[in-house]
Amino acid sequence: MNGADVARAIASDSRLSSIPVVLLTSVDQVDFGKMIIDFGIAAHLTKPARSAVLLGTVISVVQKARSQVGKAQFVREPIVQAPPAAPPAFTVIRGPALPVAAAPESTTTPNGPIDILIAEDNDVNQLVFGQILNGLGLSYRIAGNGRTAVEMYRALRPKLILMDVSMPEMNGYEATRAIRAMETSTGTHIPIIGVTAHALKGDRDKCIESGMDDYLPKPVSPDRLGTKIGTWLSETVVAKTA
Repeated sequence: MNGADVARAIASDSRLSSIPVVLLTSVDQVDFGKMIIDFGIAAHLTKPARSAVLLGTVISVVQKARSQVGKAQFVREPIVQAPPAAPPAFTVIRGPALPVAAAPESTTTPNGPIDILIAEDNDVNQLVFGQILNGLGLSYRIAGNGRTAVEMYRALRPKLILMDVSMPEMNGYEATRAIRAMETSTGTHIPIIGVTAHALKGDRDKCIESGMDDYLPKPVSPDRLGTKIGTWLSETVVAKTA
């Protein structure tokens, strides 16, 4: 079964037709416009696709699918069975459907020690961070806004914080300042990596000025996040043993 057959089967099955499909091809030779109409393809990437581009595409597609929940569904043109032809030079690469309706479960007990505190209000980004940290074998908890992040920092004392800068109730900059103020009385310093929506000029300076140690622009790739975490956790260990 080639990629077109798989896309056709998904589009024809009412149980699966609402699942977004990202088409990944070896060369840019697909009639993408026709496949959008016939099979509801959500996005198209040409191999080799960089991990950051792939991750960003998946996040965008999932967010768009979530925004359509409860709205009128896209009506596809009737699918006409074409006569057998030579298999096209592409396949659709799909993994298991993402559980986008729920945030990932943390890997710790409610009050147990953790490696990473994720301060992020977007549930899709929570899912992405959780999957990456699970793959790295790191324990974590998730705070849905800046105020909760400060409270969870006080209770859990994580080894590192991933701090989204745009959150409700208290943004990432304000939450970082609150945490740094608390640290003045304890003499501790937890690495905080700011996470920004775009790589805009001045973002890094704003993060550093608020008390953060580093920053990452979205979309965040597993390799870049792993490198940042490894660097700062290693420096924390060295500082404690010095």
